[in-house]
Amino acid sequence: MKSEKVNKENRNIWDVNANDWDEAMGEAGNDWHKELIAPETERLLGLKEGDRLLDVGCGNGLFARRMAKKGIQVRAFDFSENNIRNAKKYDCDNISYEVLDATNDADLESLQDMTYDGIVSNMVFMDMPDIEKLFKQIHKLLTDEGSFVFSIQHPCFNSEFVEVQESNSLVIHDYMKESTSKGTAITTQKQEQFYFHRPISYYLNLGVQNALVIDGFFEPTFEQNNRDDVFSKFPPILIVRMRKA
Repeated sequence: MKSEKVNKENRNIWDVNANDWDEAMGEAGNDWHKELIAPETERLLGLKEGDRLLDVGCGNGLFARRMAKKGIQVRAFDFSENNIRNAKKYDCDNISYEVLDATNDADLESLQDMTYDGIVSNMVFMDMPDIEKLFKQIHKLLTDEGSFVFSIQHPCFNSEFVEVQESNSLVIHDYMKESTSKGTAITTQKQEQFYFHRPISYYLNLGVQNALVIDGFFEPTFEQNNRDDVFSKFPPILIVRMRKA
């Protein structure tokens, strides 16, 4: 299935599910966002008041709002019109929202009217059929001292190839195999969404191929006191920081 065809279907799925995700996440996000993703992503970005942040695949604007409240100037985009419509329902101070597609060359080139102190993409890349076009643009979009931070489902411990055992141990199959599948992330979503599994080495090598170096790497887990399950033992999320080489 060609990526253009997949991406069109992918956009339709996210438009259909947008309200379900908005209801599930709300203004500040769920425990995954608030405990695992946002705090460490913010720390790795290392932005200060007045800095410019580009939020790639912003969804309903969870992280954009978090950073805008700290005085960061945020430019946020998503390929789903309904996601952007939902984002605009909330506080938009210091945020500019756009409907753009991170797999589209023309849309990515439209972002080059400025450079950014930080570029972030939270829990998006495993939902995209093509991330190589975006990676090729990072060097042009980022300031010389800027940071590019992305979070994804942990490809080793949180994928279609993982089986959770009764003892909260894991059995992992075919980790190195790149694949496309469908599934649900929240129980209320109306349609299954795409998942594009890639091993960790794919992401790291893609950065190196585009003159980026990895200088931050974090695997958050839930605190066992709050949540005693498999994801207090194994990290369900991987967060990576890259900079210009």
